[in-house]
Amino acid sequence: MGAMNGWTFIRVINALRQVSLSISSQDILDAQTCLACYPEIPPKQILRSLFIHRPQDTGVFETVWRIVVGCSETFNSEDSKDTSVKKDLENHNSPGIGGQGTGRGTGGISLTNSGDILDSAKISRIISLSRIEELVGSEQEFEDVVKKILTDLDYFTWINSFDLAYQRGSLSEDDWILHHNARATIINEIQQQILTVQVRHHNSWEPVVRQHWLYKSLSLLSEEEKELVKSSIKKWTRKLALKQGARWKSSKKGTIDIAQIIRQSVQWDGHFFKLYFRHKKPQVPELVVLCDVSNSMASFVEFLIYVVTCFRERIRKVRILFFIDSIWDVTEFVWNQELTEVKQEIKSWGHKVSSGFSDYGAVFKELAEKKLQGISSQAVLVILGDGKNNYHQAQAEYLAQIAEKVRKVFWLNPLEKNEWSEPDNAMKEYQIYCSKVYRCRTARDLQKIVKDVF
Repeated sequence: MGAMNGWTFIRVINALRQVSLSISSQDILDAQTCLACYPEIPPKQILRSLFIHRPQDTGVFETVWRIVVGCSETFNSEDSKDTSVKKDLENHNSPGIGGQGTGRGTGGISLTNSGDILDSAKISRIISLSRIEELVGSEQEFEDVVKKILTDLDYFTWINSFDLAYQRGSLSEDDWILHHNARATIINEIQQQILTVQVRHHNSWEPVVRQHWLYKSLSLLSEEEKELVKSSIKKWTRKLALKQGARWKSSKKGTIDIAQIIRQSVQWDGHFFKLYFRHKKPQVPELVVLCDVSNSMASFVEFLIYVVTCFRERIRKVRILFFIDSIWDVTEFVWNQELTEVKQEIKSWGHKVSSGFSDYGAVFKELAEKKLQGISSQAVLVILGDGKNNYHQAQAEYLAQIAEKVRKVFWLNPLEKNEWSEPDNAMKEYQIYCSKVYRCRTARDLQKIVKDVF
């Protein structure tokens, strides 16, 4: 099977399936054939071209390949790392642009020592494997481990020194671009090494799954990953565009209404002079979206608003309400602005309210007493919030009043269920009045919500 042995081939396939990539039996057969017929082509290139059906999954493939096939190349011994790094630093004619660093790194070596833009091989050597293992062993979150490794390398001092040099005009435009590319390379290299250690430590591919854009927390997505999620939302909503309710309504166009035509033809001795059409009424005739836009929720609001925007044409009436400790109707603003403007409005909401801390009880009371009368009994209410009430009174009786008036109440919560029992969280009191509560932490969660709610 070319230059790749059968055991490694099986391990790669199993790992890719473990991280939720779909690989069929035909894909495997095609790969075996190509590996045998084209030994001059690198196995990685063959498997990537046959197993990756979506460009956005390329990053996961690269991570899996690195862990399964390239471990020996990725991780050298600590002694060889120290020697290599010290030799690299001795070859520099000047200290780094930010001066001498004091990061923990490998023996106190940091990015501010490096002097020039590091290549990926040098970056790999400068990162301390033992430090990563220490942090992973302490069961810290992935993003926290990344930040601590960056701090150890004096990364933030390093980038600040380049920013300052560019502002002063002592750094050329080309060097500035190279520096930004180096930033991305450094962070990617750190992330890859942490994932490798996590997979080994837990003996599971779950850490890689959590970093896939479909399963990654919406609050941690990069700009590129956000665009992937939005393009996926468009596809999901397009597939559901024809999903209507069970009741029919007369229309000027749509499906031919045979029953109506026959009824009319009876009055004209079997002749008919007009075609009649009908279409199904929307499954959700009216939608009210109530979004907590406090700091912890802002990134999740962005995606829910995008979902609602995609479904706008098939819902008769939509109302969008933002809140922290009081309600603000933003329906017209959302429809008349670009999404980037809406995102900015979400971020700037804090100055519009008195406290800046969520008060769900006060919000439900305001909704029940001042706005409920204008909401249809057939409306569906979608609440986006983590339920953290900041020790205010829950006032769940007002949510009960709201639930009695509308057809359904769906609650979307980015927190795990075990977090609902925290002292400042009122979800246990609110969930009994909801038709269903969904976790909405990832793009995969959003996909399920789109199918069920809309």
